[in-house]
Amino acid sequence: MKKKLLITSLSIALLSSNIFAKSSNNELKVYACGVTRVAFMKELNEAFSKKFNIKIPMNKKGGDLFVLSGVHKREADIGSGCREPLKSIDNEKDLWSTQVAWGALSFIVNPTNKIDNISIENIKKILTGKITNWKSLGGEDKPIHLIKRASKQSGIGLTARELLFNNKNQDFYKKAKIVKSSGFIREEVAKDKYAFAIDNIISSKGDKNIKILKVNGVEATKENILSDKYKLRQALYFYLNEKPKALAKKYIDFVLSKEGQSIISKTGTANLEEATGKGDKDNLIFQNLQFDIKSK
Repeated sequence: MKKKLLITSLSIALLSSNIFAKSSNNELKVYACGVTRVAFMKELNEAFSKKFNIKIPMNKKGGDLFVLSGVHKREADIGSGCREPLKSIDNEKDLWSTQVAWGALSFIVNPTNKIDNISIENIKKILTGKITNWKSLGGEDKPIHLIKRASKQSGIGLTARELLFNNKNQDFYKKAKIVKSSGFIREEVAKDKYAFAIDNIISSKGDKNIKILKVNGVEATKENILSDKYKLRQALYFYLNEKPKALAKKYIDFVLSKEGQSIISKTGTANLEEATGKGDKDNLIFQNLQFDIKSK
């Protein structure tokens, strides 16, 4: 009797193991930040799923911190976001990453705002509270309502601190209004005539309720981002908890291939292969080489 029970239990265990293994082999769970979800993740997932008959569930909300934490906890097989993992944060320091595309910081105002162009120097002054009135920029004699994310580690906030101030810990104006995500930032700007905020061009370009400012007279178009004429480019990444293998390796191989890069380009996002800025060809070679080395 005991032997029968033991065999039955073992059979159930093996059957369960096979079921889970089968499920695992046919599903790839992906987390994406607000920017990359809008940019290209849906299109990449659909193409990969159709080509290899793989199910790819993806989160519907959450930013870079959510994605990086999920990858660290192995809640997601792959993550995508708009900053590199930080060595100073415990649950990020051992994560692996590779760049897959380019975005760019955008600076947004309400459509009724008469300002169309802003200098990098004046952006820095607004963010640090040295300019607090639109009159200083040729606009109305009204206070500037700065909208920002709370965390300095959010993808857009961290990139802005690095590119504009070369300081990851740069403080922004203490009287700024704090919101939870980039989506809420755009909502606030859309309803506030005197608002100013940072976004990513991918997220903001399709929103008719906001206006994107030129920076130093240059628009954040795909062409200007690729050629590096628009100086505030933002690298977009994939993350893994360990070296790429199995489905995760196949997926990133796909994304970095000509087919994957073409899908990214067709969404209107700047891909790595199209970039023509200084050092871009070397960057593309590096990303592929890094991936090949770490995958072995």
